[in-house]
Amino acid sequence: MEKIIKIDNKEYKMKSSAFTQFAYKNETGRSFLTDIQGLTKFVDTEINVDQLDEITEPLLRIAYVMIKEADSSQVSDYESFLKGIESLYDNVDWITEVILLGCTPISRQLQIN
Repeated sequence: MEKIIKIDNKEYKMKSSAFTQFAYKNETGRSFLTDIQGLTKFVDTEINVDQLDEITEPLLRIAYVMIKEADSSQVSDYESFLKGIESLYDNVDWITEVILLGCTPISRQLQIN
């Protein structure tokens, strides 16, 4: 599934498919399923500052992988992607959108609260 998601007033086309979990593992060395399941508890909940520290890195890594999967010309590398974001939390709608998009190909395996 593809979706346009806005992070810090910049729109990114993102794609989530069966390939996403393998691309994520190749990019980060981490389990996509473990990380996305850890993030699902934050869907439709108020996130406090302590939780932001816990979710920011996996959330941005997942977003980056899905951006690359949709169209790799949107980002050159992870560091440049991060440097292009001036404010992560002025509008936090993107957090839920990234989590839900990431869950799309595996949603039957995950329980979203």
